[in-house]
Amino acid sequence: MINIKNLFYNEKYHKIIKNFSALTFINIINKLLPLLVVPFIVRTIGVEKFGIISFFLSIISYLILITQYSFFLTATKYISMHRDNIEKVSQHFWLVLSIRMLFLLIISMFFFIALFSIDMFSNEKEVFLFTFFLVCADVIMPLWFFRGIEEMKYLAIFNIIAKIFYAFFIFLIIQEKDDYIWIPLLNSLSLLMVNGYALYFAIRRYHIQFILPSFQEIKKEIITGKDIFLSNISVSFYTTINILLLGFLTTYTEVGIYALAEALFMAYNSIIKSYTMVIYPHLAKYLNQTEEFLNQARKFFFLYLMILSMASFILFLSSEFVITFLYGKGHIQSIEILKIFALALLFEPLGGFFTAYLSLKSKYKLIRSITFKTMIVNLLLIIPVIWLFKAEGLVYLFLFLSILQVFLNIKGNREVFMRSNI
Repeated sequence: MINIKNLFYNEKYHKIIKNFSALTFINIINKLLPLLVVPFIVRTIGVEKFGIISFFLSIISYLILITQYSFFLTATKYISMHRDNIEKVSQHFWLVLSIRMLFLLIISMFFFIALFSIDMFSNEKEVFLFTFFLVCADVIMPLWFFRGIEEMKYLAIFNIIAKIFYAFFIFLIIQEKDDYIWIPLLNSLSLLMVNGYALYFAIRRYHIQFILPSFQEIKKEIITGKDIFLSNISVSFYTTINILLLGFLTTYTEVGIYALAEALFMAYNSIIKSYTMVIYPHLAKYLNQTEEFLNQARKFFFLYLMILSMASFILFLSSEFVITFLYGKGHIQSIEILKIFALALLFEPLGGFFTAYLSLKSKYKLIRSITFKTMIVNLLLIIPVIWLFKAEGLVYLFLFLSILQVFLNIKGNREVFMRSNI
């Protein structure tokens, strides 16, 4: 049985508790600000226009996933293991940044071809273009570096500043329905300014030396991370791509109905997932101690399960109140969708925990296998589900796939479920 008290009084866990507390607090602030902004946006521009923004944001999220590659795990792991060697840290810092810039260049070419050749995109080219700047902002943010050195407080602070800028500009500029095209631009500019400074801060604060990576190093790093990247792409086929199909097969209004609930779920989910961000670099320190590594992973898995159970229960009970309070009356479908998301909250974040765990054990092929199987099931079901049930069908499918992935992970990680004492 897990002894929670020992977690707080054991010096070994002070860094984790400090990081988790700071990151959770800042993430709450980070998500509260958008939750103040989104209702204002919805009431000002309407559900349909909000659906347009959400539709293009889902496309851009997919592009961001490509530029992030596998670095949120592989680069974090490397930095965590070599944090005391400034030369190795510097070398990997510029290696990761160079690869991300290269991916951005390639993606940009395809983006501009699509922007002017596909009617659905060219009809809303301002929204699409302004949203694309989010990819540029994400590329220059060394999130993986701050995670690796276990200084997540800086990430949180930078995110808060960006959200404050965004909220300020939204309330100042967005006044009528036609102003919806400026919303993604304000979001992008806020992040570009803050993330640009975060990159400068990381280089200056931690004395990162400029080391130009070689072609062979770039090639090797890309090959090393390919299994995790393919896993992430597979995951996107039952997350990001689903809302794209909802937009293609139904209407922007249906996308808006789904997005209202999803925005709340994602806010809640990202706060909960702070746990995995904090635990990952901690576990990396025990890679050379097999028994202790497994013991630590086991402890934090069961603790995570307790947190998710409470979070899921609270979100389910508060769904109607939260939707009505934020968006007003008349969003019955969004309320029902949020309740299903609340159930999914018990399962979906566990996928991220297992991915981090398997990544540390270098079991990249198992990660890819699990997510690939989930992707195949999604591809078989997604179109008929959307045709028959639209937005509500999509969230039920999301719940089913979340459960399926947890089942596959449990099957492949039986050692985690042995009894443990803290």
